[in-house]
Amino acid sequence: MLDGMRISKGDLDRLICHAESSLPLESAALLFGRIESNVILVTRVEPVDNVLKSSVAFEVDPMVEYRLLLDAEARGEEMIGIFHSHPAPPMPSKQDLRNMDLNPVVWLIASKTTGRWKSRAFLLDNMKLAEVSLIVV
Repeated sequence: MLDGMRISKGDLDRLICHAESSLPLESAALLFGRIESNVILVTRVEPVDNVLKSSVAFEVDPMVEYRLLLDAEARGEEMIGIFHSHPAPPMPSKQDLRNMDLNPVVWLIASKTTGRWKSRAFLLDNMKLAEVSLIVV
């Protein structure tokens, strides 16, 4: 099991700004980095457009994702997470759980239902949902 996901305050702030500027639509981003000693290290965040233009779902353009994956490979990085915002509390939806099964990376979800942005990270392992501690540095 993972001990946490380490992300810089600057990168987390960038994701929250992307989510804020996307309101009322869901926002999305891909997270790149590596795993070291059971900690996911986020080294780069790439905000992307939500091609669904929806307030309750998101989808990343497959060609944009492909280009970002090729770039990550050239940099020696892996896609280690997916970020998106929610109109509900920051918990995976039923659709998220289906997508998490297909994309076995950490899912970082942000929500502003309480008036302030709150972020939580999750991993689906053998169909069991586990929260991953956020380590903001």
